[in-house]
Amino acid sequence: MRGDRLSAIVAIAISAAACRGSPPSRAGIAGPTPVACLDHTFTGHSGILRQVAFSPDSQLLATSSAEGTVKLWRVADRSLVKTLTHPAGVTSVAFSRDGRWVVSGSYDQVVRIWSLHDRTLPRLPNGHSGTVWSVAFSPDGQWLASSSVDRTVKLWRLQVNR
Repeated sequence: MRGDRLSAIVAIAISAAACRGSPPSRAGIAGPTPVACLDHTFTGHSGILRQVAFSPDSQLLATSSAEGTVKLWRVADRSLVKTLTHPAGVTSVAFSRDGRWVVSGSYDQVVRIWSLHDRTLPRLPNGHSGTVWSVAFSPDGQWLASSSVDRTVKLWRLQVNR
């Protein structure tokens, strides 16, 4: 574990140096090292941010907030595309692999699946008896998993009506 922390600290130092225009020192580091320079800061939420997720094509960025919203941002021009509203704070967000759906979990114990293409109302699977902390689509798009403070993980088989 200690080695992992050390790698993270070294990578951050290298990134900061590269962003200032200095060539990064590679002393003692084998293999490629990512360099990340701050490009933009998104603002617009009034509550604490909980999670971010990129769409599979990297065109959209979803942000979830304790204020009860999921905001969808266009990465290319940094503009706000849409705000999805929950009745309670949103703890988690994820995109389906095909980019057609966004799933969100919240303090109201509900998992919502939002269509991005036809703007249909969210589907509301029931099941948790506590805050939903995490949501994820399976890579093949056939499953949705959610975890909760009720100490359960729910596995949902997705059936898309066309």
